[in-house]
Amino acid sequence: VDVSRLPSDEIHLLSTTEVKNLKNGKTYKYTLVSEEEANLQEGKIAISSPVGSALMGAKKGDTVDANVPAGIIQFEILNIE
Repeated sequence: VDVSRLPSDEIHLLSTTEVKNLKNGKTYKYTLVSEEEANLQEGKIAISSPVGSALMGAKKGDTVDANVPAGIIQFEILNIE
């Protein structure tokens, strides 16, 4: 994937993003990767995961809802690298 051709202001495959969980106030840094590369300990989440798919296409300042097994978690996008 040639990420240089993808928009830098929105989350896509191989984007690293800092998000804030609006329920508990904690911040997390995730890199969106393929399912084969996913490793939560390294902060790599699959684009097909509930959180990964909720983040896809989001921009800095957006709030997204991730439908996870424990319910819906709202994240605010703080930064995109």
